[in-house]
Amino acid sequence: MAAPERIAIVGLGLIGGSLALALRRARPQTWIIGVDVDARTLEQAADERAIDAAATPDLVRLDGCDTVVLCTPAQPLLEMLPSVAARMQPGALLTDVCGAKELVCSAGAAQDRVIFIGGHPMAGTEFRGYVAANPALFSGCTVALCPPVGAADAGARRDAIRRVRELWTSAGAETLLDVEPDAHDRAVMVASHLPYLAAAAVAETLIESGSEAMLARELAAGGFRDTTRLAGDGTVGGAAALNRFVPGAARALAERLRALADALERTPDEALRRLSSVADERRRMRLPTPAPPPAKPFPR
Repeated sequence: MAAPERIAIVGLGLIGGSLALALRRARPQTWIIGVDVDARTLEQAADERAIDAAATPDLVRLDGCDTVVLCTPAQPLLEMLPSVAARMQPGALLTDVCGAKELVCSAGAAQDRVIFIGGHPMAGTEFRGYVAANPALFSGCTVALCPPVGAADAGARRDAIRRVRELWTSAGAETLLDVEPDAHDRAVMVASHLPYLAAAAVAETLIESGSEAMLARELAAGGFRDTTRLAGDGTVGGAAALNRFVPGAARALAERLRALADALERTPDEALRRLSSVADERRRMRLPTPAPPPAKPFPR
């Protein structure tokens, strides 16, 4: 009988914690090592049986793991990737969940010890930390997977592709998209990073609205809440900072808003017809449904 797969999840926040809970539910035989800098997080994850063992990043043994998943914020993830790969067994799978793929995959390709496959689950909430982890977070979601890089062994690469696909389908993903890193970053710029920047700009406008701030907050309702939800998700901002396509897109969005402001002053009827047409197109879009509410505490 084959030994149970051993997976290390580095970073037990919303994404890493949810992945641990989802894998525990779907694959109870898998040995999961939780890695985090926060002792309380490790204690909570162990208490809920989301993980079988706990360790801090500086002390964890990775050479016995078949798979390591990096679930830390974007910049720390990029910085730790080489050292994590160097501590793993040759030919093992190293993957991640970062929302920016070009720089991360380039770092994965710069080493030849393990197989690195960049991944990005399109799931999340504005809440952070293990306390927000949800075993159903990835149910029905789409996961982008980049081509394997790093160690060149063909057999190890085939095994790594199988492992990473099984990992995400076990977690509940419905669609696995094979994408090139630059294509991913261009698409996510529109789908995630630009909405985040827009949300942050709207929230900042309210925060800095001076004497009108109190009344504005009193009058804020569902529209403001829904528009600014992403402003609370700092992980998106971290990934956006690694995406080389974002600055140009942000400038283009600013120009679009300026043009709309001019149209509202000069030809308001035409501007309103245009906005109405956009509203119609938005209603026809097929978008992912939100994740169900957390089902914690995880049943013992």
